[in-house]
Amino acid sequence: MNDTVLFISHEASRTGAPIILLNFLRWLRRNEPIPFRIVTGSTGGLSEDFAAVGRVDPVDPDGPRWYRALRHLNLHGYWRSSHLDRLRRELSKESFCLVYVNSIAGGRLLDLLPIGDCRVICHVHELAGAIRAVGLDNLAALERHHARYIAVSHAVKECLVKEFGVSPDRIEVIHGFIPHSSDDVPSLEEARQMLARELNIPVYAKVVCGCGSIEARKGTDLFIEIARQVCGASSGDIRFVWIGGAAEEAEAMRRVLDNEGLGGRVHFVGSKADAAVYFAAADVFLLTSREDPFPLVVMEAARCGAPIVCFSDGGGAPEFVGDDAGFCVPDFDVSAMSRRVLELTSSRSLRDRMGGAAKRKAETNHNIEQGASRIASRIREVIRGDGAARVEAGSPRSEKVPGEGRGEPLVPSPNGATTAQ
Repeated sequence: MNDTVLFISHEASRTGAPIILLNFLRWLRRNEPIPFRIVTGSTGGLSEDFAAVGRVDPVDPDGPRWYRALRHLNLHGYWRSSHLDRLRRELSKESFCLVYVNSIAGGRLLDLLPIGDCRVICHVHELAGAIRAVGLDNLAALERHHARYIAVSHAVKECLVKEFGVSPDRIEVIHGFIPHSSDDVPSLEEARQMLARELNIPVYAKVVCGCGSIEARKGTDLFIEIARQVCGASSGDIRFVWIGGAAEEAEAMRRVLDNEGLGGRVHFVGSKADAAVYFAAADVFLLTSREDPFPLVVMEAARCGAPIVCFSDGGGAPEFVGDDAGFCVPDFDVSAMSRRVLELTSSRSLRDRMGGAAKRKAETNHNIEQGASRIASRIREVIRGDGAARVEAGSPRSEKVPGEGRGEPLVPSPNGATTAQ
């Protein structure tokens, strides 16, 4: 049997799921004799990084402006492009022993690529809202291939079982992980000086960090409301810093904050390739997400010694925080979350105790050696056929994913299955 694994990433953006895959592939290249090839749904900020660890091909390349315009208007689908035809011909010459889909969002690519009766693993980084938002046809494609699932948190496993009827026997929980290198983490003093220069704030100011795309799912609006409440209730100098979002989105948020009189207290700095300096300067990391499966930024902030404040019902973060690495606030109670932030910013001993616990957890329980080795073991098990079913190529399952069809509209794909436009 061919021992090459095909890794599929729905995109190559500098975001959580592709970053986890990239870190895993770097570890795999160093530690395991498993050959692999990479396919990404599109190009992005991590395309060169993926190319540095293995051969990578995009399904939808970054073509000329006219091509992108046609794609945007749905006048030219990538599923009927000459580039995809060439990629199919190339892949059909290889015999893969396993396809590893690095998120539910990549499920639709299974119907576009010549994978035959290959076994499939899907690493799930989504909860119900995101699974529906990317289109339930992705999950339907995975189910047709009788995929095995790796969930990044127990919250994700519970979602797959209760919301979408996936058998719990086909799901293994492997919590997220990050590389641990102290070389890229500046000292508190260095980080404070750097932040003070960039944002023109005092070095003695308390810093509360949030991170993510600028959207309701990440709770950007809740972050601003908490900042308003905390700044109104505290006599101390507390600054709120949000990392993430496109440059134009961050600029728009800055204009809104200036109009509301919060411009000097709340800072949107946009997307950063390395957020370690912000996390190292933070007194508190504030996770305001309404839905987040197991955010990498929590572990990255914890590695820098920041205590975490999150919502109890927002996803997998409470599985990390517990009762010692910060606070989990129930019922999306913004006022209660504001009080917890005030409690931490006013007590250095509490910050040190909870931040120390968070750092130990990140380093001990969520290092890449543990997480990546467990994934590699799962890959070897599925390749051997330990409990993994095989299906004939193109043979659809009779079951339907609950709610299938409420996502993006379905269109025929070249092999007679369906994919989303």
